[in-house]
Amino acid sequence: MKDRIQRIMAKEGIQPTRFAEKVGVQRSSISHILSGRNKPSFDMIQGILKSFPKISADWLLLGKGEMYRTPVQGSLFADSANKVVENIPSDNIGVETLLPPVKTEEKSKAPENRVNDSEVEQVVVFFKNKTFIAYKPNNNNL
Repeated sequence: MKDRIQRIMAKEGIQPTRFAEKVGVQRSSISHILSGRNKPSFDMIQGILKSFPKISADWLLLGKGEMYRTPVQGSLFADSANKVVENIPSDNIGVETLLPPVKTEEKSKAPENRVNDSEVEQVVVFFKNKTFIAYKPNNNNL
């Protein structure tokens, strides 16, 4: 694991002191790990994954796969099939889930002062639980 931590610091261009600050541990903890004296604690590993969300947990913990996560989907918003993406925060860092399109009968009526659909690029609804749904118009669906 010390080799993978060294690789993170090298790839990110961070010195051990700055790395310790970012991860939220003492500088001596990093020094002891890099010298082989100690192994990283669970809290340190968690701090690394939180501070560097693009780092793959499988790679960091097991040495398997690529160092950086591969994106689940290229876009955070609706795809061409009008599916909607929901961003799931916190413990599932970087996880995105495709949701089925909203059924026509579930959509609320548009306000009287409706704009031309060609002017609307997308409508995003944000919820208190930090998720969102993005709607993209296709032929008068908004």
